[in-house]
Amino acid sequence: MNAVYIEITNVCNLNCSFCPCGKDSSENSQGKRDFMSSELFERCIAESATIAENVYFHVLGEPTLHPGFGHFLKKLETTPLKLNLTTNGTTIARTGKLILASPTVRQVNFSTHAYAELTPEIASRHLQDVLDFCKLANAERPDLYINLRLWNVGDDASDTWNRIMISKVNEAFGNASSGAEPRQQISLEHFCSRHKSFPVVGRIYLHQDSRFEWPELDERRAKSTAGSCRALDTHIAILHDGRVVACCLDHSGQITLGHIADQSLAEILESPAAKSLREGFEKHELRHPLCQSCTFCKRFGK
Repeated sequence: MNAVYIEITNVCNLNCSFCPCGKDSSENSQGKRDFMSSELFERCIAESATIAENVYFHVLGEPTLHPGFGHFLKKLETTPLKLNLTTNGTTIARTGKLILASPTVRQVNFSTHAYAELTPEIASRHLQDVLDFCKLANAERPDLYINLRLWNVGDDASDTWNRIMISKVNEAFGNASSGAEPRQQISLEHFCSRHKSFPVVGRIYLHQDSRFEWPELDERRAKSTAGSCRALDTHIAILHDGRVVACCLDHSGQITLGHIADQSLAEILESPAAKSLREGFEKHELRHPLCQSCTFCKRFGK
């Protein structure tokens, strides 16, 4: 298994339309917004180190909002685990030095598509903080991978922000180069289904992907029993309250397989429910109702 998603909080400071965090709590089943305790986090990383090489600090939520974020980085440094951090970047002016100083951080993914729903002034300020961090990282942590994420390149509704974003990146890095040749200016037209990622400088990349819908148990949604998924193969997830779920998109715990405080991850992965799901994916069968309503499964062929 490659990674364990540890949702250290489901609290977020943005209300993006594409994310369950942006919905009123009465409209979803995620319940109370909260922060993972230090004791539960230590249990999570101890268990994660037995089955995986990497961790993520999210399912939902903005991980850098956790009051113990710096403490958690230090705890993670005592394990062989590497962190792939996904953040909206709104706190990077405050947390950037902590991130760069931590050798456990392998990759930072900035969800810059979230800025499309902010006012131009606020979006510009957050983006500038992110680009300032990228410049500092390129100088101080050339080993650090950074992805500046865009959504729906080629879609008219998204391309206004995407063009602004790409223009700002080109402006910020000018002719900076990772090798002998000067850096080529990136344009929106460079992206396509076969080329979703382009280097900016060093290990900094502009990356685009298509928007997806979070799966929900909703009778109005179309369902399919045929399909596969990489859940329980490449990853598993732990919600902020300790529930272990099969998938990094199961933010409300619809496929709860156990609780990290009560069982080891190895035991949970060998539970009858986990085995049945995994066997179904291998046979191209979606056995749980949540999986049957998930459009992300369509990305995986037979």
